[in-house]
Formats: sequence, structure tokens, C-alpha cells
Amino acid sequence: MFRKYFFLATFSILLLSNSAKSQETMMTDISYVFLEKLIATAKENYPRMNTFKSRAAIAKNNVTMQQSNWLDGLSFSYIYQPNNTLNIVNPTFFNGYQVAVQFSVTSLFQKGGAVKQAKEALKLVSLDEDEYNLNIETQVKTRYFTYVQHLTALKLQSKIFSDMQSLNKDIQNKYSKGEVSLSEYLQSQIALNNAMQGKVSAESTFLTAKASLEELLTKKIEEVN
Repeated sequence: MFRKYFFLATFSILLLSNSAKSQETMMTDISYVFLEKLIATAKENYPRMNTFKSRAAIAKNNVTMQQSNWLDGLSFSYIYQPNNTLNIVNPTFFNGYQVAVQFSVTSLFQKGGAVKQAKEALKLVSLDEDEYNLNIETQVKTRYFTYVQHLTALKLQSKIFSDMQSLNKDIQNKYSKGEVSLSEYLQSQIALNNAMQGKVSAESTFLTAKASLEELLTKKIEEVN
């Protein structure tokens, strides 16, 4: 009698679990709005992203500095010739201050090359940052989907364990009344232990996936809002 009862009870749990799997897929737990928040958080907090910001700031300052040094090729000098001075050896026709301006064409071309090089360096930093933005978006999405996958699996395993607990409790009551044998009672205990192990394994996998995602966020998922 018990074997028939135990078989029907176990079969009912399997049907319930399969029904839960068909109704509660991981797609129901995915939030693309929350995913965008996760991506924004990773871009704001991940150390590598801050490195790109610092490199971009340095490159911009270098462009500004090179552009402000265009007058390096110009040199100014002056000579002061007093009005009351008579120079027989090198007579001068002008008195007072005499200003001379020199301009280096070579320096002009060199400066133009330096400005161009600084702008190219800034462009490379920008391209590297764009590339890493795409890379970190992909990483966050991949780890988020893995996180949701294991979250869904944990929910299913938790439900199976809960159902097995209810079944085991019912069998314990029947065993205490002498309605089932010791062997049959032990079988229900083994089934409960297997369900518990499945739940613990799902918890471990879920926590690993959660930690992997939080590595990119540099904060707990619960803190993202």
C-alpha cells in the first residue's frame, strides 16, 4: 500500500516540478531596465574605466599644452642705444630702444607635428575607451544572464526541497502510526537528503554567479537602484 502511495506522491512532486519549470523560466526574472543600471554602474565604478578617464584627461591636457606653445618659434630681443652716446667704430642711425623679432620656420613645422601627434594620441585613447565600453557591456550582460539562470534554478530546487519536506513529514507521521515500514521511511529520508543536496548545490552555484557579477559592479547587486 505504501509503495503505491509513495510512488504517487513522488510522481506528483515531479509533475509539480516540471510544471514549475515550464511556467517559471529564467526569462521571467530578467529585467532589461535593471540590466542597463548594472551596465551603468560597472562603467562608473570599475577601476579600468577610471583608468581610461585619467588617460583621456592627460591626453586632452597635452593637446592644449601643445597648441598653446605656437609662439615657441618666436624670439624677441632689444638693444638700448642712449641718445647721447657716440659710437665711432659702429655708428648707429637710431637711438633709444631697438627691438628685433626672429621667427623659426623649422620650429613652426615641429610644433605642428607635435600638435597633430597629441591629437592622434587623444583619438587612440578615445577609441580604446569605446572598445572597452563595448567589452564591459558584454561582460555585464553575460554575467547577469548567468546570475539569473542560477537564480531560477535555485528557486526550482528550493521548491522541490520544500515539496519533499512536506512529503517526508507525512511519511514520518505514517511511520509513527506503524502504517509504513522502516525501509520505506528510510527511502523517504534518502529522497529528502538528495533534494537538500540539490538545493545546497544550487545555492553555491548561484552565489558564485552573483560574486562574478558584483566583481564588475564593485558593489552588491542589492545596492544598485
